Amino acid sequence: MIDNLRPFVDFAEALFEAQTAIDFREPISLLSGALTLPGWAAPSVALGTLFALVILSGIALGSIAVLIATLWLAHVLLEEVLGIQVEVRV
Repeated sequence: MIDNLRPFVDFAEALFEAQTAIDFREPISLLSGALTLPGWAAPSVALGTLFALVILSGIALGSIAVLIATLWLAHVLLEEVLGIQVEVRV
């Protein structure tokens, strides 16, 4: 039974070796300025992150609102202007 699993074990070992060979310090070096901030700057970084999250959530909600308005407009145009009956079943 173990001999049947040998290709999978070899694949897992090769995958592990490939992942350990990746140098993760290069992408993290982009954040080196934020990682070396003094401790007293932590509250302002947390507030800035929270503010960015709120702004991005507002943008996402606005996008959903625009999508719903566009779908409603397409529904009205199809029914009123073109006379095509569109039923929405839930």
